[in-house]
Amino acid sequence: MSPTAPPPGPAPLSAGAVADAGVLYVWGADDGIYRYDGATGALARVWGMSTLSIETANGPYVLGRHGGITLLHWDGATEPRCPGGSFAAVSIRGTCAFTGVGGDNAVYVDRGSSGVQMLLPADWGAGSYAWSPDGLELVIVRNEPRAGPVPALEPSTRNTLWHLDRRGALTKIFDSSNALSFLYGLKWSFDGRVSFWELATTSNSLAADGAATTLYVVDVHTRAKVNLGTTLGSRNWAQWSVDGRLAFVSGGGRETWGNKQVVVLERDGTRRIVAGDLGQIGGGARAAIAPAWQPIFGTPARLAWIEGPAEGIGASSDYFRGVGPAARRVAILESPSGRASLTCPGLITEGVRWSADARAALLLCRAPGVDRHALEVWYAPLDGAPQALVTGIGDLGFGYYGLQPSLSDIVAWSLADR
Repeated sequence: MSPTAPPPGPAPLSAGAVADAGVLYVWGADDGIYRYDGATGALARVWGMSTLSIETANGPYVLGRHGGITLLHWDGATEPRCPGGSFAAVSIRGTCAFTGVGGDNAVYVDRGSSGVQMLLPADWGAGSYAWSPDGLELVIVRNEPRAGPVPALEPSTRNTLWHLDRRGALTKIFDSSNALSFLYGLKWSFDGRVSFWELATTSNSLAADGAATTLYVVDVHTRAKVNLGTTLGSRNWAQWSVDGRLAFVSGGGRETWGNKQVVVLERDGTRRIVAGDLGQIGGGARAAIAPAWQPIFGTPARLAWIEGPAEGIGASSDYFRGVGPAARRVAILESPSGRASLTCPGLITEGVRWSADARAALLLCRAPGVDRHALEVWYAPLDGAPQALVTGIGDLGFGYYGLQPSLSDIVAWSLADR
């Protein structure tokens, strides 16, 4: 199937022109990637069968589900940037790393003019990997055979984390004592630290509640590690700021409207609870999720998140139907002058992103209802009324086992590029 050929299923719809909103690439429930032009309101499918990756000043990179990397320019042009492979990663500089095609499990790098080179042989056991911000170093999850007899129904390999520096030297930087260790969600800071989750259970049900799921931060140079405790392993619920702070969601439970805090790990190692009352329900307690930093260099980055009354798992029906305290969620944006709140009029507010200039935000909104939890993207200037941009995005797995679609996963925004 062509990447632009629409498969069966509902497609998103444009809500009209909003000139100040810029250009968006939106991933729809039909697995298509659509370009929304704020100046005209035009919405057109331009790609598909891919995952939105990092944003750049030229546009977002998308990772093909069957290999390859493509740059989607903000003007709508597409540019292939990496050969095919079963897994691939791209840096902000456009440097590609990819796993070989078919049975070739070696890892290669394509730096453009210097051609393709092998980084790791097939028998090394490379799994997932992520580039440093400058595109010169990698952290790599390695699949290592377990020692001794392996109990039935347990995996025969375990995960360790390695650092490949700019000279090509490999160093193990994290090794868990748990035989079931599975590592995922690798993210670099701009000062040489990496955050990731360790999952130490084979039970999907336990993992959905955050049980045996721990968030770590490791310094790639000193190997010093910080255990940040139990968190739900949602890929975009741990976010590095450009000035070296990590915002993450602390707390377990598959419901997203209770038992959650937004916490910031400061550069000096201290932790600051930004919002939420962990372990409390009712009585004015609040829950907070989905942190998002302002994507800009040179000034202290501002933080935004979603916040609402904290309720227990019994509030799930009311939450989905859009009634009761658990459905009263707002976007909170932190600035030097204080905190501002934004909401989606008549809808439930589920996500937020800053523009680079901090003058506006994107909101992820949900039409309440137990049968179809349709998501929408709205543009919200801080000094004006929110306006819908793209509707009918679908549910994208919303509400099942605590899944929470992220604006960073399903939308790339020209006004938030770096």
